[in-house]
Amino acid sequence: MLMAALHNRWLTLPFKRVRDLIAQLARGSVPGFSASDATGEVGALEKNLEKHVSRMREIASFANSLAAGDFTKRFEKESTDDELGASMLSLRRNLKESREESDARSREEEHRTWTAQGLARFSALFREAEDDLEELAGLFVKEAVGYTVADVGALFIVREGDHEANRVLEMYGSYAFDRQKHTSCSFAFGEGLVGRAAQEEEPVYITDLPPGYIRIRSGLGEDAPSSLLLVPLLVDHQVMGVIELASLGEIPSHQREFIRQLGEALATTIARVKATRQMRLLFEQTTRQAEKFSDREQMFRQQVEQLEKELEALRKK
Repeated sequence: MLMAALHNRWLTLPFKRVRDLIAQLARGSVPGFSASDATGEVGALEKNLEKHVSRMREIASFANSLAAGDFTKRFEKESTDDELGASMLSLRRNLKESREESDARSREEEHRTWTAQGLARFSALFREAEDDLEELAGLFVKEAVGYTVADVGALFIVREGDHEANRVLEMYGSYAFDRQKHTSCSFAFGEGLVGRAAQEEEPVYITDLPPGYIRIRSGLGEDAPSSLLLVPLLVDHQVMGVIELASLGEIPSHQREFIRQLGEALATTIARVKATRQMRLLFEQTTRQAEKFSDREQMFRQQVEQLEKELEALRKK
């Protein structure tokens, strides 16, 4: 009896546990398993199975994390021969790369949509512009600040009538600037950051601004911007003006590219508005000259008629 009991305790029961565990593993289940205090080959088998089950549960947990999109869970190979562990790490790497590529495509599509909608929005504004540069500048800057991450903005336009060597950029419109300090700002080409952008005919993006360059007002007080974007407005390499936008944070690259594209359309609009204004001024000048000539012609005609009357009177005498 004693031998039978010992046989059952040390051999039959452990083997039954092992057999049941293997059956569960074969069905795809990964139950919890702890080795008994059995010794010898049975004890060694149980300890190896305990380690194997623990590893399987770790792999299952890792797989669940991957399925949930969590690629940060710690996981390592058990040894250089751990093919399953290597496969799981390769799976994580591939899934992570796939997710990053998918996210990048989604961001690019969002940026394209955002840019297209913005260009359409500003195109309507440009079409409505007539011959008032101040109104155009004010509306543009307000819309640009509202549509991007910028917190303040200004639009400088080359002063009309300046000689090529003495061109000056004047602020025609601004948003959220300190008016007393900034509204009358003007820069010669090459002067300051605004003049530099105009002279180089290239966008300037700065994240290390000079101290005290500008302050951004908010409900919490005043702060210095973290980034500044200056975009020259060009028509056939002729500078029409400069867009200046500043932000408390960084201006994303797709928004910088959007402002560059917008600058091309704005430059054409400014050139058109200036041409319209010039044509109107020429028309008004021509009209005044024609009216003046008409008045002189009428006066001359009256003088001729008066002379004819006087001559007729002399003949009668």
